[in-house]
Amino acid sequence: MIDYVLDRVTMYRLVLYVLIGLLGLAMVLAAFKLLPFSPLTLLVSTGFLLILCWAMNTVLAFIFKVPANVESVYITALILALIIDPVKTPGDFQFLGWASILAISSKYMLALKKKHLFNPAAIAVVITSFVLGESASWWIGTASMLPAVLLGGLLIARKLRQTDMVMLFCATAFICVTIFSLIQGKPILIEIKQLLVLSPLFFFAFIMLTEPLTAPHTRNLRRLYGILTGILFIPQLHLGLVYSTPELALVLGNIFAYLVSPKQRVTLKLSRKNKMGAGLLDFVFKPSQKLSYEPGQYMEFTLDHPNPDSRGNRRYFTLASSPTEKLMHVGIRFYDQSSSFKMALSKMDARTIMVAAQIAGDFTLPSDPTQKLVFIAGGIGITPFRSMLKYLLDSHQKRDIVLVYVNRTVDEIVYRDVLGTAQDKLGVKIFYTLTDPGALPVGWNGFVGRIDGHMLQQAIPDYHERTYYLSGPPTMVRGYERTLKEMGIKQEQVKKDFFPGLV
Repeated sequence: MIDYVLDRVTMYRLVLYVLIGLLGLAMVLAAFKLLPFSPLTLLVSTGFLLILCWAMNTVLAFIFKVPANVESVYITALILALIIDPVKTPGDFQFLGWASILAISSKYMLALKKKHLFNPAAIAVVITSFVLGESASWWIGTASMLPAVLLGGLLIARKLRQTDMVMLFCATAFICVTIFSLIQGKPILIEIKQLLVLSPLFFFAFIMLTEPLTAPHTRNLRRLYGILTGILFIPQLHLGLVYSTPELALVLGNIFAYLVSPKQRVTLKLSRKNKMGAGLLDFVFKPSQKLSYEPGQYMEFTLDHPNPDSRGNRRYFTLASSPTEKLMHVGIRFYDQSSSFKMALSKMDARTIMVAAQIAGDFTLPSDPTQKLVFIAGGIGITPFRSMLKYLLDSHQKRDIVLVYVNRTVDEIVYRDVLGTAQDKLGVKIFYTLTDPGALPVGWNGFVGRIDGHMLQQAIPDYHERTYYLSGPPTMVRGYERTLKEMGIKQEQVKKDFFPGLV
């Protein structure tokens, strides 16, 4: 049920809801004197940050001529409200003002190859600390706020599939604090309580460390990023008189992430739209520069459009094209109640400009060409497999691949040209199954019904020797996982595509 709800909300919207919830709780706690400020001062500070961040972003987006993501702006403002003490005197507005200006400016000015380097809130309070002598208090790190931080944070980590990185970060910080306490002769239990209960450890890990734009692009690199930042998070670390702080740890971690991640950000001009079936379109874009990526990876797309709904103006889509192609293919399914983003996408023409950035994902072909593979695709989840098969065709590579492709009706089978060519030239075995028995075409000789263990064993005699790639709607992928588990397939034999929801 939790996953069902998470699948229907965008990442940015979920983070925004969690931050609003935390601020709402803080105001209630402050009203009962459980926090060292009044609800009014927190409300005033938050409002000031929101207005100034929004105004600064509007101006810079106009100057730099890039689409503005209002949700991202609000998230930055609310994070600042949760880590900087609410105003007590009129002079405190100067700190809030500079933090807002620096945070939003960093997105546009502290960027290389159109990719911003730092978490905006973190770099802002690092600069104010060194230049103005004003530091973030991280007041969110209190025992009274901890349950809500954990609840909201776990939802975010589950949505982003980054629980492993968060846990590695927390474990590293825990181990380092323990080691430093032993070396310095400090009471271990008190130091651990300080870390786990009275510090911003979990807020930092769940809300800020997981920010996709400043984190590495693959799982193993993200794990290393979590460990590195966990070491830097420890306040006992210092260089001369400069002691480590959460914001400084994150900024240094961001530098590592930038060095090991793809740097490309491109503008896309629509070349054509191909209707592949009812509610299914293949968008073909001409990127402003040649993209370098691995077949099966995804990107974040930003489409500026008037009156965006609650789901915002950014989406993640897996690339259906191969890096061997000059044009970019993105296959998208549209629903009767589509978001404002998809409605704008369906109406775009050659004059519309969309921005794509953040190449990421581990759903890629194995380096060992002899590894036996099974691709299981549900609906538009065929897109990463179209990318992989087109790449293998263009590079003349043969691999032992079985593709099982699930659709409701035969009209929903897409990218038939690439699938057919891969079948003929590469020897890829393709099995189609239709889940609507009332809509079977005359002479249908494929499977009927949802995938089950019997179907897979019938199609793949050596099923236990293969690595399985699953792509499709989240509920369908979870069903595939259960089926494979019942067949005795080990977890390490299964890879899943990042599919952030029906948005």
